[in-house]
Amino acid sequence: MAFVKNIFLKAGNYLLIIIGAVAYGAGVGLFLEPYHIAPGGVTGISIMVSNFTGISTGALILLINLPLLLLALVKMGGEFFVKTLVATAVASAAIDRFSQLGAVCSERMISAFAGGALMAASMGLIFRCGGTTGGSDIVVRLLRRRYPHIKSGTVFLVIDGIISVTSGLVFRNLEVALYALSALTVSSKVLDFVLYGTDEAKLVFIFSEKSGLIMEKILRDLDAGASFITGNGGYSGREEHIIMCALKKPRLGKLSDIVKETDGSAFMVVSSATEIYGVNFKGYSSSRL
Repeated sequence: MAFVKNIFLKAGNYLLIIIGAVAYGAGVGLFLEPYHIAPGGVTGISIMVSNFTGISTGALILLINLPLLLLALVKMGGEFFVKTLVATAVASAAIDRFSQLGAVCSERMISAFAGGALMAASMGLIFRCGGTTGGSDIVVRLLRRRYPHIKSGTVFLVIDGIISVTSGLVFRNLEVALYALSALTVSSKVLDFVLYGTDEAKLVFIFSEKSGLIMEKILRDLDAGASFITGNGGYSGREEHIIMCALKKPRLGKLSDIVKETDGSAFMVVSSATEIYGVNFKGYSSSRL
């Protein structure tokens, strides 16, 4: 039974990868390539080279990706290689097919935003299934293995930003570079949203002489995780029990009410926590690029 379930799970992942790759091709072929908007990475390089050689963008993407795919096979293993190969091949074919239809939007700025958002959403879907669309995606994945605290969208913005600026020089058109950077900015934000979600939480420290009572109410009324941290007051020198509590942003108001009603003189420090793993938050197995 477990074997059959695993087969269906893998088949589902490949189906989602294909859907994501087709959507990626639509974002590039229908919105970006018709206006020479190079969205960075191998795709952006291929759009620039295609303009001067006549070779299709999709064919160039496959050609340039060959050494990167071999690197992926060596560094990331066979499963990642196959998923990335499928995504890259389907995306390349989809780009060439959609580009034959021409632009679907007459406004270049809207095309830049739509193309960047569609690319990012499809990339996020493919990443969650364990693959990439090749190119700089592979480079970013390798970087995140070494520096896991770096967010994917931010890395893409830096690497692909250089390529987008170069496109302005290649096409001798500053507007092309600006549109490409606009597409990248949108793509970066959407990609981080798809991969990391809106799970920003709050980390709260509460200093109070009634910390025990506050803790009791937090556990009873708020259903949030909290812990005591023992410390000494700098002025009084007395041992104190400090409450540390991590909770979702919408619950912060309720926590503030609990503290205010229990001890109006309590001292509360609130800071942002961009990622929290554990019960009621993200699992440690959450998919990441």
